Amino acid sequence: MKGLTTIVALMGLAAASQASFTVASFSDPSPNGASPLFLWDQNLNTLTAGWSGTGLTLQTPGLIGGGSYNDVTFSMAPVSLTFVTTNVYTMGAGQIDFFDSSNALLLTASFNGGLFVNPFTSGSSDLSGFNVTFGGPKVPAGWTDEQFAFSLANATNVGNHQVSYTAAYTSSAVPEPATMIALGSGLALLAARRRNKR
Repeated sequence: MKGLTTIVALMGLAAASQASFTVASFSDPSPNGASPLFLWDQNLNTLTAGWSGTGLTLQTPGLIGGGSYNDVTFSMAPVSLTFVTTNVYTMGAGQIDFFDSSNALLLTASFNGGLFVNPFTSGSSDLSGFNVTFGGPKVPAGWTDEQFAFSLANATNVGNHQVSYTAAYTSSAVPEPATMIALGSGLALLAARRRNKR
């Protein structure tokens, strides 16, 4: 009983602090650059992404049921890029869709814009979305400040003014206070029912 009371108290503290948590993430499934995940077409000013091979493990601590999924695929239709300053571009709106190994939808990340930073040196570049909204069958309600970022690496010129990249991914969100309070209340009710049965 004390353990459950402690959990409820911790849920209340989490609601007050508004700490973010990881929704989903993956490590770069192609560290040597042989199978890129992103393609920057400098002629069309677009950025396209996708992974249809094996070896991508999506960790999903923020989804209902948590856990991880092996051999995940994902896709992002071409999004427009607009030059801001040297190696910095804004992105147009888009959506990233993640699928499990049976091609069932796991997670979507919609965004109404973003920022693409090409590496100034041989280091990695970054891509992040603006006004992100996560969706999908295992996404719980009640999130705010939803964010994602890709860390791009292994930039390779592939001809015709195109550059490919491999990538790692992370995403996060903040639970709304009402969601945390409702969950805490549910745990308290469960504790009361268990106490009354004894």
